[in-house]
Amino acid sequence: MNLLAPFAGTLYLPDKEFLGAGSPVLLPDGRPVAGIRWHVWSERFEVLDPSGAVLAECRPRGVFRRRYPVRMPDGRPVVDLRPGSWRPVNGAEVTLAGGRRLRVRQLSMWSNRRFEFSAAEGPVGRITPTTGTFTFRPDSYAFELFVPVLSGLQAVSLAQALRMVVRAMRRRRSSSGSGGGGGNGG
Repeated sequence: MNLLAPFAGTLYLPDKEFLGAGSPVLLPDGRPVAGIRWHVWSERFEVLDPSGAVLAECRPRGVFRRRYPVRMPDGRPVVDLRPGSWRPVNGAEVTLAGGRRLRVRQLSMWSNRRFEFSAAEGPVGRITPTTGTFTFRPDSYAFELFVPVLSGLQAVSLAQALRMVVRAMRRRRSSSGSGGGGGNGG
């Protein structure tokens, strides 16, 4: 699979294992097409090709209103996710490399694990969880792309950046709702 070509279909993005540094990106038949390497302490991730070469990297920017730009090693943009001020997911702005914009909608007010993406012409794709809420790997996703608007690399990058936003939301909630204890969830 050419990760830079427009893609329609489903990509499976298992969450990283507890002490693991990465996770695969799989096609429905189980073939790996990419990998994700997490850098927990620096809060960034890399998208790798099947041989382990870095295709893209996300280093969040900003202090109060974070941005999640994903770039190729040569600096070219892949996708830029900017969470909304008051509604981080439903107010998010997504800009693809060519300048095209997508809207993000959280599909459930009870879960921050189901998302839909749309362009001006209609729905583009959907992320749904592939595991239960109270599991050790709650952010295992299936990203179904209805039309080839995004490349495989853009889809993987967008899903990973969204994971970072969701984890930041969880940390804020746990640190503000627990009386100041910990806040290391995610």
